Amino acid sequence: MTTIIDWANLPEVELAQIMKDALAEHDRRATLASTQATITQLQAQYLATRDAGSDAPDWVPPTGAMDAYPTGYKVAHGGKTWVAMADNTTGEPGVSGWREQTADGAPAEWAQPSGATDAYPLGAHVTHNGKTWTSQVAANVWEPGVYGWAS
Repeated sequence: MTTIIDWANLPEVELAQIMKDALAEHDRRATLASTQATITQLQAQYLATRDAGSDAPDWVPPTGAMDAYPTGYKVAHGGKTWVAMADNTTGEPGVSGWREQTADGAPAEWAQPSGATDAYPLGAHVTHNGKTWTSQVAANVWEPGVYGWAS
């Protein structure tokens, strides 16, 4: 049920309280909206300081939120270069949340996604069973040749 407020006859003390509450709610919403971006920025700053001087530092298992990897962060692991597929990536490259990046820009070998965070996007290119495949669907978790890929 909506209450209609008679603004013209509202006592100053009540009007001041409504304004105070509205501003507090505005600030709360702004904080919620900007929090993930702030966390991602702080993680990137922390990792850049920790890994200074390296384009793809060795992967270090995260110990908490401050050293989880943001989207696009590159690491070296198992003799390959990996790129984080989502913010707050904590899984091991090659297992969850990462996509291999080849040195020559050629499509990497297909790897079974662990879920939505590392599913292949529409238009992604991979190699599998001697062929190059292109994802025909968004959030593709299927093996090339089974569904959602064209060679």
